[in-house]
Amino acid sequence: MKSLQQSIRILLLTLFLPAFSSLGLSPAASGQEPAAADSSSSSPVKPFSGLFKAQPDTLSGSGGGVSGPVVYAARDSMVYLLDSKKLELWGKGVVTHEGATIKAPKIIINNASSTLTAYGKTDSAKTLVDPAAFSDSGGGFSGEVITYNFDTRKGRTFEASSSSNGIIFDGDDVTRLPDGDLSIKGCSFTTCDLEEPHYWFSASRAHIAPDSWISAWPIVMYVRPEIFSYRLPVIPLLPLPYMVFPISSGRKSGFLIARPGVDGDGFMLSNLGYFWAINDYMDLRLEGDIGAGGDWRIGERFRYVKSGDYSGSLTGEYSEEEAGSSWNARIIHSQAIDAKTTLNANMQFIGGERETDLNSIDSETIVTEQSNASASLSRTFHDNNSVAELSYNRSEDLRNNNSSQRVASSYFQNRIYPFLTSNDWRSNVSVATGVSYAGDFISSGDTESTGNAINANVDVGYYKRYSDNFTALFTQGLSIQNAEPDTTLYPTAYTGARVVMPLRMQSTLYRHFNVNPSLTFVHYEPESDSATTSSTVVFSTDISTRLYGTVDTPWLEHLMGLKALRHTIVPTVSYTWNPSFSGTDFSYDPYGWYNPLFFGRFEAPSFTGVPAGQSTLGISLKNLLHGKFRGSEYPGIEGEEGSDRSRELLSLTARTEYNAAADSLKWAPLTLRAEVTPFSDHFLLSAGGMYDPYSYNSSTGERIDRSSSSEGYGIMRFVKGFVNMSLSFEGDRPGGEVSGTSRSSAAPLVMNANQSTFLESMNMGDFSDIDYTLPWQIQMSLLLSKDRTDSNYPGRTDSAETMSLLNAMVKLGLSSHWQLWLNAGYDLQKNEMAFPMVQIHRDLHCWQLAFQWVPFGEFKSYSLQIGLKAPQLRDIRFKQSGTSLGGGS
Repeated sequence: MKSLQQSIRILLLTLFLPAFSSLGLSPAASGQEPAAADSSSSSPVKPFSGLFKAQPDTLSGSGGGVSGPVVYAARDSMVYLLDSKKLELWGKGVVTHEGATIKAPKIIINNASSTLTAYGKTDSAKTLVDPAAFSDSGGGFSGEVITYNFDTRKGRTFEASSSSNGIIFDGDDVTRLPDGDLSIKGCSFTTCDLEEPHYWFSASRAHIAPDSWISAWPIVMYVRPEIFSYRLPVIPLLPLPYMVFPISSGRKSGFLIARPGVDGDGFMLSNLGYFWAINDYMDLRLEGDIGAGGDWRIGERFRYVKSGDYSGSLTGEYSEEEAGSSWNARIIHSQAIDAKTTLNANMQFIGGERETDLNSIDSETIVTEQSNASASLSRTFHDNNSVAELSYNRSEDLRNNNSSQRVASSYFQNRIYPFLTSNDWRSNVSVATGVSYAGDFISSGDTESTGNAINANVDVGYYKRYSDNFTALFTQGLSIQNAEPDTTLYPTAYTGARVVMPLRMQSTLYRHFNVNPSLTFVHYEPESDSATTSSTVVFSTDISTRLYGTVDTPWLEHLMGLKALRHTIVPTVSYTWNPSFSGTDFSYDPYGWYNPLFFGRFEAPSFTGVPAGQSTLGISLKNLLHGKFRGSEYPGIEGEEGSDRSRELLSLTARTEYNAAADSLKWAPLTLRAEVTPFSDHFLLSAGGMYDPYSYNSSTGERIDRSSSSEGYGIMRFVKGFVNMSLSFEGDRPGGEVSGTSRSSAAPLVMNANQSTFLESMNMGDFSDIDYTLPWQIQMSLLLSKDRTDSNYPGRTDSAETMSLLNAMVKLGLSSHWQLWLNAGYDLQKNEMAFPMVQIHRDLHCWQLAFQWVPFGEFKSYSLQIGLKAPQLRDIRFKQSGTSLGGGS
């Protein structure tokens, strides 16, 4: 019987096909449009759906036919009503038309009106169990009933729901427009995927551009908090007349989402403004804050970029607060003008009354207490062998408005071989040249001063290979220099000109010894009438080599992957001599970390001169310890595994000098420097110390020719030193996940211990990226620094410049939804706590809660913030904070 019914149905289709083909309707071809059928069902599409090909309609919509080809299919049956020109599809019906697809348990196509009506299926309780669904390239929606016009390509439904990029929306009356947008009456949307969401937005009207934006008006945000699995009543929040929400990660123009909050002066609204995505290369953000107490702020950020050519930003803000007005601006620009020319600028300017609120957007200057500006223009020549550069640098101390500026220009040519194509001795001749200018402009209180220096030099070299065991590069240089230094910075420097003619040899003996002797002629022409013209010569040489020793460590290979250790010793012996004469003012700081550079290609705007006479022997010993690790134990660059890797574990350098020509104080202080990075990046240690064999004058702080031991300071008197150590441990994440975050070990110069801890710990941003998979983590840092070289208080160790700070942070994952962070610093010098801090983070499904509390100290404050987690709506945050610097309430 079933076979007979099917045969009759096929016969009827054959007889009446011409009538329906003129309507522009045709069944789906076999094997086509697999998504149109229910792929989850084992029941195939009826065999008659493969009898006919889709044929485009030649009739216009105004003539009563469907415009464009229509492909349709049904799992159960199709009923053709010739009188009314209708086609009914029963059971998993599917209709596609010019990229649009409608699916429903029942679909009726009316060719007379060029419309389609799709019906969902409800159960006995009138609950929609199988909705009608509409979709195209721009998205889709579902509902109980969907209507669609083939001519206008408009769709409409009632009680519909859909989603786009994680945003779920519902509507009482939804109309699909020809361009793919949705016009909705009675709209609500949220990113919470629970059946009873924690929050949603409700609007009378809404317009949705799929994968782009939602505009709604008027709109009210509702929240339904949950406390310990108990749902509180619905609370209406944030009523707005109109708002545009992004629903994609790309840049979209629109109004910013306002952030209500409470600070120390009462209620405030922040993030008021507009974002304008001008085009693919530029955007502009205008924003502002307003408080109930009369405080306000306005700011802007303009960004631009053209890949491979240039990028940059212009930011600025102005604020009016009870303490006064303040402003700041920053210009950042980077440009490759052409293949050889680059321009870089990073200019920061700050003015007005500084606001040192912990919650200030300009928190960086709270720590550094300075503003900086720099700009440079450079160009390379001659296949990158030459470079010319113009530069500007400025630094201002925000505590007292003292500033220093430097303008510099230079041109340097690397060593080139102009006769390289020759087959004789001329091919080994090389030339290097350079010229530079530097000018300093200093402002300190009411005093302003300037200084400048000019340096021009040329260097001619000749390379000779005598044998496999001896090669040498001979160079003769000529440098003409003129300086007018700033005496406020360099009180012992002189004004005048000098000519420097160094003759050098850089050689390698027996492949293991580097020998570099030089003989330099120096002529001085001081501008002062009281100074006399003078000349002298300086002879210097140094010799260095490397000594190696290795040991296999099989007992450590299975424990930590360490296969072998290599110890390298680099001894260097140097000797410098010049005759005794008086002609220049020589300034030498015996307590500098590095040896003074008497002669060099790159001169600062001050000349140190030459000692009255010296015969100095320098001794330096550098120790390097490297470990060879199994490749699987210690990944290489970009995580490459499988091959052994070498890692530096220890670097220790000791250096001192002995001047036999000096009448007194023949020995220079002993300097020690160490860097330790053993086995893991979780532990870093750097330390340095300086020790003087001589005592000092308790009134002036100057070294005196008496041994340190005779004054009761031991064989070597400690002068200054530092220890900087950091250590961190953390637990394994579920599934062996590895955190992708890292923190730079570099730290800027800070003013005090509290600010140092603030910079390290208080980098919370918007409390938005918390790793809830972290079970626990412990971070510890120790910073010890002492300097007793202050001549004002040379004998008082309690007045020495000292920083002793121990800091610890503990992060505990109390559960998969709770993170507790505890931070505490202790100033060992002042014997007091520094910047204690408690942070609590809570994952609230679609929300995130964060609380921060600094109970006392310079940055005493609290902050409570709750915000949405969805990236498109992350600007929606509610915040209450209070702060009082200096430990007030």
